Amino acid sequence: MFDTSSEETYRRDLASLRAGYDALDQIARKQAHVTATTTGPAGRTTAPVPLNLGAWQLQQDIVALIDNTARAARIPRRGLTVEQQIGFILHRLPALAEREDMPLIADLTHQAATRLDQLLDPPPETKMIGHCPTCGIELRCDQQEIDGGYTECDHCHTTHRIKDIHQATITRLAISGAQGTPASIERLLRPWGIAINRRTISKWGTRGHIHPTNHTPNGDPIYLIWDVWQCLNRNTTTRT
Repeated sequence: MFDTSSEETYRRDLASLRAGYDALDQIARKQAHVTATTTGPAGRTTAPVPLNLGAWQLQQDIVALIDNTARAARIPRRGLTVEQQIGFILHRLPALAEREDMPLIADLTHQAATRLDQLLDPPPETKMIGHCPTCGIELRCDQQEIDGGYTECDHCHTTHRIKDIHQATITRLAISGAQGTPASIERLLRPWGIAINRRTISKWGTRGHIHPTNHTPNGDPIYLIWDVWQCLNRNTTTRT
């Protein structure tokens, strides 16, 4: 049931998304562009790696959510920014509220607003490791939980293995073909509680465990993040 109280909460969540989206966008757009030499006619290509994976992932989710909501509200979306779409959604809210799936839309919007607030003002001494596969809310852990290997979602109280959460995150990133030098991959994964050293990645490359897709003009190898993750898991499994 989408009552007056639910509508007020939904309006606040939309307003929160609109107010914080610009800051999120600036964080998500910051990338480490690794220039690679190629043998083709282009000569060089770039392999962008997001510096803040959490912001990049959240931005994608918000763009998809607002786009789908605008479509449901029959709002022309071409040429509109996310903030502009939110403005039109608020204007069309009385009609949108009549939809049977409005409670679901409102719940997804509330989750996005909560994630945005946590990203812009994160709890101290915690790391964002991914999202709960049960309810979709952001999962944050302190170092003790990361070392223990398991965490409980504060929202739905389900328990998850942290490595499985990392696997889902890396899979999503791998689909985009993300790649980088050992140093850039270390910087990307460290904030997520994924312990991997650039020297270790380099050793794997030297020993032939992973193979570069290309090299920078300085000769630094460029590896697929997925290959590095797979190698990390093989080594962790072997040690345990």
